Amino acid sequence: MKIKFLSLGILVILFLIPIKFTIAFEHVDNVNEGISTFFLTSLETGENIEVNVTHTGTGNFTLFLFDQRPNYSHIKIDKTLDEGIFSIAINYSLADNPYINYTVSESKIYYIQVILLDNGPDTFFLECNRDLTQYYIPIIPGYPIPLFLSSCIITTGLIFLIYRKKIN
Repeated sequence: MKIKFLSLGILVILFLIPIKFTIAFEHVDNVNEGISTFFLTSLETGENIEVNVTHTGTGNFTLFLFDQRPNYSHIKIDKTLDEGIFSIAINYSLADNPYINYTVSESKIYYIQVILLDNGPDTFFLECNRDLTQYYIPIIPGYPIPLFLSSCIITTGLIFLIYRKKIN
């Protein structure tokens, strides 16, 4: 009799406690055509990364995995892919709902790029079995160092001259 009550109590508790199955990382973003979103993660040798992208509209998304830091988006002005991206990506998916399942061969930081090529704007949902960090490539190019240094020297000299004239 006690076993029945104990069993019934355990079953009630199991039904009342929600069991939630989650993946390691989820990201939702609304992007326009020709826009890339970058993520990075650190993986050890033999670890597996599984990335899935779904979307709400009719957008044409692509998914790339890199083992080197990307320096630019590889998207041309006409919102098509630069062919060089296929030679530096270690894995990619051009499917309607892009999916990558890859086991890494060495310990390092890996980069993920999600691109909306056509039919935007659209909202995408990225799911991954690893924790990801969003990564931004600066859009503004850097200043030439000689121009920057000469501007600083000239400005400092002018300020010094003006200050010196006010003292005299």
